[in-house]
Amino acid sequence: MSRQRRLGAALALAGFAFVLVSTLTPVSDPRGAAATTPLYCLVCGDQGVADVVVNLLLFVPFAVGLRLTGETWKRTVLAVFLISFSVELLQYWLIPGRDTSLSDLLTNTTSGAIGATIGTHLPRWVFPDAGLARSLAVAWLGIILGILLCWGWLLAPGVPSGQLMSRWAHEAPGRDVFKGRVASVHLDGLPMPPDGTPPDSAALRRRLEHGAFSLDAEVISGQPVSDRLWIYMFRVPSGGVLTLNQRGREAGVALPVRGLQYKLHHPVVTLPDGLPATAGVPVRVMAAESSRRIQLSTSHGGVERTLVLAVSPAFGWSLFAPFEVAAGEAVRWVTAAVLAAMLLPLGYWGAWVRSRWAALALISTALVFALAVLPDLTGYPRVHWSEWLGGIAGLAVGRLLQLAAASLRR
Repeated sequence: MSRQRRLGAALALAGFAFVLVSTLTPVSDPRGAAATTPLYCLVCGDQGVADVVVNLLLFVPFAVGLRLTGETWKRTVLAVFLISFSVELLQYWLIPGRDTSLSDLLTNTTSGAIGATIGTHLPRWVFPDAGLARSLAVAWLGIILGILLCWGWLLAPGVPSGQLMSRWAHEAPGRDVFKGRVASVHLDGLPMPPDGTPPDSAALRRRLEHGAFSLDAEVISGQPVSDRLWIYMFRVPSGGVLTLNQRGREAGVALPVRGLQYKLHHPVVTLPDGLPATAGVPVRVMAAESSRRIQLSTSHGGVERTLVLAVSPAFGWSLFAPFEVAAGEAVRWVTAAVLAAMLLPLGYWGAWVRSRWAALALISTALVFALAVLPDLTGYPRVHWSEWLGGIAGLAVGRLLQLAAASLRR
């Protein structure tokens, strides 16, 4: 019990530090969204659902650790409520770029309740008997496949309802607008107007909804800045659908996916060093999608740079990530790490099952179905080898942790 309390105290301290860094770090807000967020909103802004999901996870490690130290369920949830309330006050009065809302307070407190409940059962889950381990492994397998299936559905091509509009950056004011100049834009070979309804909107909508587009823009570069600035936006009244953008020297394309209809984040594919370091340079930016493969390329100064990325259901983490965590091909390794984290508990609980053949069959089925069968059923291309590596690594780490836990129990 004393070992459990020490471990709980360490986890609570680490979770508390994570909360402070995540909530009290000033952020850039070029669109001024924080100032316009209603105080009493429940699902706030264009990415409100994604923010709710993140908030529901934010306090889980802290609450689990606090519960393991011996605190009661009610006192753990009360502590989370008081911390969240204090954070919201600091965000409202002191922290630039942060929005304060009733939604944050409610979802953070709910996160604490989830963590406190997990902490109540965690000792049994860490040292399960064979029957409980089998039940946990099967349940977790269902959760993994459900998450991947949901992500695959949300990442499918989609366009929110509303009139389609075309807009060039230099035709719009704002701090989040490209500092250079747009010379021309063609979408599927059709010239796009600087500010207005595009020609043949119905046909363009159908092509985007079927995951096929080709976007070609001629621009004059602007001075690189740290904020992400949009260069061209093919949009509906609720926001951008297909967007070319810049951050520093990165060129990026925000993809049209079904998740935009549900207030999730825009998945962005980026090309490092795709844009020049100085202003006034002619640049051609091209983005295309076909069969869930994204190609982004730029050409300037006689040099062409290209990135090709096959989207997979596991890329769904990008719909919920509160900040960009990868650029270029590094996004593949973040996706592999997400898969490793998802499959680690399966490797851990599977190793507690007495029948090694049953455990091996369960784990093998999970890996093959998640990375081979499910993408094929949902119309995605074959996953990159890094995802297989991440899944196998997660299962292997779970097995190693089980060996350590079994030794500790003995």
